[in-house]
Amino acid sequence: MRKLTLPRTLLNDVSCMRNAQQILRHVNGSVHDGVALVLKGSNDSGKTTFLRILAGFSRPSAGQILWNGHDTSQSEIFHQYKLQLNWLSLKDAVKEKFTVLDNVQWFEVSMSSFYRLQALVA
Repeated sequence: MRKLTLPRTLLNDVSCMRNAQQILRHVNGSVHDGVALVLKGSNDSGKTTFLRILAGFSRPSAGQILWNGHDTSQSEIFHQYKLQLNWLSLKDAVKEKFTVLDNVQWFEVSMSSFYRLQALVA
């Protein structure tokens, strides 16, 4: 029998408005450890907006995002939440001339350099 685990991130009735237009409406969902999240949809369906909200770059206009059971709208929780995330945009995500292994290694080197720089600044 499989042990039931709580989701790492939980979205409760999340909505997003931009330029007086509803982009996301009443989104509910969860993300568990070790699970891949795949978003599919047509252009302008809100995929990027959803990811930006999940990554903390944008805030929902309504609803709640819980991380480890804590509301990310609280600044101290949001700070801890952001420290656990990595964002890789399409612009710098995959180098076409690299193999899959080369891309993964390039990303690891890039991120370790970023964290070293962050540690020096802090």
